[in-house]
Amino acid sequence: MALSQQIFRWHRVTGLIAGGFLLLLSFTGSLLVFADEIDHALNKQHFTVQPAGERLSLNELYAAGLSAMPGRPYLTFLRLPQQPEEALIMRAEYNAEDKVYLYLNPYTAEVLQQRGNKEYFTGALLFLHFTLLSGRNGSIVILTMAVVMLIAIGTGLYVYRKHLWKVLTFRDKIEWKFRRRRWRNLHRIVGVWSLVFNLLIVITGILIQWKVVSARVGKPAPSIAVQQSIDFDALVQKAHAEIPGYTLRGIRPPRKEGGPVLFLGSAGEPLIFGESSTTVSLSSDSGHVIKKTIFSEASASAKWNAAVNPLHFGNYGGIPLKILYSLLGLTPGALALSGILIWYRRKWLSASRKRSASV
Repeated sequence: MALSQQIFRWHRVTGLIAGGFLLLLSFTGSLLVFADEIDHALNKQHFTVQPAGERLSLNELYAAGLSAMPGRPYLTFLRLPQQPEEALIMRAEYNAEDKVYLYLNPYTAEVLQQRGNKEYFTGALLFLHFTLLSGRNGSIVILTMAVVMLIAIGTGLYVYRKHLWKVLTFRDKIEWKFRRRRWRNLHRIVGVWSLVFNLLIVITGILIQWKVVSARVGKPAPSIAVQQSIDFDALVQKAHAEIPGYTLRGIRPPRKEGGPVLFLGSAGEPLIFGESSTTVSLSSDSGHVIKKTIFSEASASAKWNAAVNPLHFGNYGGIPLKILYSLLGLTPGALALSGILIWYRRKWLSASRKRSASV
């Protein structure tokens, strides 16, 4: 068998194997581009408060969060309020599968809402997208399918290499009047135009999914909050003093007694690198700097790692970019569907015609 035939067979087989998963991931991924907007629209009361004087100290809010959650779980300041009317969002981690989001009024410490990571629409959608609602086993399946999809894209690039320029210059058109050609042409044209986007989504998806799998297969992180008393308010002042113009967005307490407190935020870097790329780790007792990452001085690999999530979800360029991401996110599903139809026509309809002709 010639090399081109072998590569075409690999393209067909990998495409068929990943086909059903591509339909699922394509649809859920296109919705998840607007996860924040959907969640805020459905649950506005969780995210907004009526400003009332001075906010409580972080120490008081952390204590209120701990007292609201049974079992003293590992608790983080997931998102600090950036505007007077914003609620404080905390996350209690019991294990990789069981996390609870806690919404507090930063002026009164009143619990506005608490919900598990799979108990609301976009949370369940995210869990479906990355784990098939099956935890570790589902996350491994998704990672495997992402690698299969990468092979399908690579082999497809070789199979349709002679058509690339024709498609990009609009000389290769869909022949709607020919039933045998229409799906093949559509498959080729959609595949070429979405090639760069799909490569980006698959590669970043594999990197994200590897972390998802590692969190479930490797040694689980401690789920119990440390007993030591930590002065978050004093440490915040030191974090701001270390990085001029620092916008603090989140705080991660120590995972173990005596460990560092990690502060996450930004110092003017572009949104394509996320909102929390500039970090500083401070000793939980003395407050001295253990590690500081000013993003403008970070290495190329660190910048790429920071850009992986925004590049995958498209949350770095406003609503117009999200709309584009959402539409392009449907192309893997379109490719899967057209590929299945091409295979069906070749495998079954052609065989049926041959049988009819021989009768």
